[in-house]
Amino acid sequence: MLGLCPALQAQELSLEAGVTTNRKLENLSYAWQIDYQQEITRNFAASFARINEGHVPGHHRDGNAWMVWGRLPMAEDKFILSIGLGLYNYYDTQALSSGDSADVHGNAAIYNVSATGYFANRLFYKVTLNHMKPTHDIAGNTATMGLGFWFGQDRKPTPGELGHSPEEHGYITENEFTLFAGQSIVNTLFSQQARAYAVEYRRGFASHIDGTLSLIYEGDPEIVRRSGVALQAWGTNTFFAERLSLGVGIGPYIYIDRKHPNSGNSQNPSAIAPLISLTFSGRITESWVTRLTWHRVASSYNRDSDIILLGLGYRWALKHP
Repeated sequence: MLGLCPALQAQELSLEAGVTTNRKLENLSYAWQIDYQQEITRNFAASFARINEGHVPGHHRDGNAWMVWGRLPMAEDKFILSIGLGLYNYYDTQALSSGDSADVHGNAAIYNVSATGYFANRLFYKVTLNHMKPTHDIAGNTATMGLGFWFGQDRKPTPGELGHSPEEHGYITENEFTLFAGQSIVNTLFSQQARAYAVEYRRGFASHIDGTLSLIYEGDPEIVRRSGVALQAWGTNTFFAERLSLGVGIGPYIYIDRKHPNSGNSQNPSAIAPLISLTFSGRITESWVTRLTWHRVASSYNRDSDIILLGLGYRWALKHP
């Protein structure tokens, strides 16, 4: 959804925090979300959000939400009320009687209401209410509020100018090689952690479409010791004369786990898992970039993990015939 058409309008990135609860206002916990919204027309938008529902008894759930929005601008476009719906792809860590935990994967409908008010100098505040209703898991509600940044052409949204076209048209990412270091966190009830490292080669294949080849080592957080190769396709967008970029990626992660749990009498340390990722980059110079990437490994044996990496990359121009 990130910049797939040159006619796409304004872009907004927000970070919000709040609470998770159920309809009876029991089992309160924290909640937070990162949200990227792309205005398609003045009254219609699409978004991608990473939502964490906190820790309610027996459940540690988070996931990715893909949504569409109907928007009602008011007060000369300085305040917008929105209603959204979409698909919530979630991961729920649940306690087992054996003392271990299960990573329950699923999809659910998500319904949203949000209110956005714009300050000067690109900043805005946002309040969001989410309702998730899985078929085979607990329903959840989150209420969050926070701040965001508006990536339009002008210093702030003004009447008739909210949603100007992006600054860049037809940008294709150059060759990029990046070294990463960071942390892996296994999604169990104890959230075991370890140092993680990766190398990545990135190249743009079309406007707003990148491909990457990555080597990932998740470290040794005691219950897994995973490393492997990832191939991903990315939707990307750039801002401020290509100095900043944002992307969402998905693809297969082919790995070996030296601590893979036994299945019957056999042990299979190699497997393939989906890898869903969010990345931000900023140019330091014409050739050097810094990049922050957040990977989610969706395993099939209750060993999901988050891999958060910060890297330094080198770019060089594509060769054209």
